[in-house]
Amino acid sequence: MILMRVCVLLCLAFASPLCMSYRALADDAPAAESQSQPALPKIKSQGRFYYPDQAKLLNAQGRFLLGFKINDHGRAAEIKIESAEGSQILADSAVTILKSSVFERPVAPGSQQYRMSAVFELAPCGRLDHFDAPKDARISVCASPLHRR
Repeated sequence: MILMRVCVLLCLAFASPLCMSYRALADDAPAAESQSQPALPKIKSQGRFYYPDQAKLLNAQGRFLLGFKINDHGRAAEIKIESAEGSQILADSAVTILKSSVFERPVAPGSQQYRMSAVFELAPCGRLDHFDAPKDARISVCASPLHRR
């Protein structure tokens, strides 16, 4: 639990509005598909980043690409999982993180489609690559595995 908090806090302290993996920060040239994606509006407040205990017990890791629109209240709407490599527990956690974030209101709410990549890894972290998404639309959640007693 402490390692997870440290990872998230370090990411939040040194990264853009969303927590990014070190690989995202090292990428100098985004992929062609990312360049065509609209810039994600800035985040006014972030939701809770968490790695579900059940996923830790199962040593579950994964990555997810979420598509969504932003409504006139700055909340993610019409969320769809476009690509998934991981358990449903982690997919639900990625959606929860996105739903709990509040973005600056876009010029035309509800008309633009955005993408966000979420990676969940157990320590040591940094081995999973993000799906193709703009650098400011990448979330990495790192945690220590839980062991049954």
